[in-house]
Amino acid sequence: MLGFAREIVSYLQRSGASKAEAEDVVQDVFVKMLEADLIIPAQKMRAWMYRVSIRRYIDCYRRQKRYMEILQKEFFINNQVNPFENEDYDFLAEEVAKLPEAEAALIDLYYFQNFTIKEIAQIMSYSVSKVKIQLMRSRKKLRRNLEEKGYHNGNI
Repeated sequence: MLGFAREIVSYLQRSGASKAEAEDVVQDVFVKMLEADLIIPAQKMRAWMYRVSIRRYIDCYRRQKRYMEILQKEFFINNQVNPFENEDYDFLAEEVAKLPEAEAALIDLYYFQNFTIKEIAQIMSYSVSKVKIQLMRSRKKLRRNLEEKGYHNGNI
């Protein structure tokens, strides 16, 4: 079982978790397993541990992200107005929402949330080059959709 734990810690680190976060998640999974008195066949133990560890890490990431959003909203108020929050750009937000989920997420993270390519790669567990390529394709699709609706602006 310790071999599985090391393997999962390594996997979570490659997925963007720090070593401490990954170790905490795996430790929580072990505690959960002991507290629940689960009887899992040995051949299914590895898959179960991966599944629970990944879910636990995602839950921790979401809580941490929500915490940072609250901090930014309450304590780090930016007086600069984001042009996409302007009513004149509602059509843009609507068109982004019509894109497939992964493409909309990339556009949102890069343009609306101001994450870097490297940060997006860590968040989505993609390589940096995959983020760049997918972002380029998403922009082209968004541009095509906007042009079909009559919006011609070279800034997109």
